[in-house]
Amino acid sequence: MTLRVLVTLTLMLVASTSRASDALVISDAWVRATPPGKMMTAGYASVENRGNIPITVVGVSADAAGHTSLHETRIERDRSTMRPVAKLAIEPGEQIILKPGGLHIMLMKLRGPLTGGQSIDICLELENNERQCNAFSVARHRVAAHHH
Repeated sequence: MTLRVLVTLTLMLVASTSRASDALVISDAWVRATPPGKMMTAGYASVENRGNIPITVVGVSADAAGHTSLHETRIERDRSTMRPVAKLAIEPGEQIILKPGGLHIMLMKLRGPLTGGQSIDICLELENNERQCNAFSVARHRVAAHHH
């Protein structure tokens, strides 16, 4: 095998093993500020798969909280209930919105109050053992996205 063929094969292998976390884009990320005495809150964002293979989120983590998880809000028998979501599959080109009243990130056992103007890091744990971390701004209400 010539050196040129070996180099070409190596470059093709490296290109085909790009990280899934590189294809996952998190935007409009924010966490609701906590009222006095509250030790839990929720996080919201837009999560988009810009790659060409499905990406599966299997968990979340945040240093600001003792426990974090993906949750969904559902209406059952005219009552709003929340339940954990074990996995979140995001197809290529798909965008999933984490929002109040729907899919969201629960942050429980907070290590301290979260007030407007702060920012905390939240990481999405992927099925392939990669992590995608992003800064989430803390606000009382949804922060308007800035588009330039």
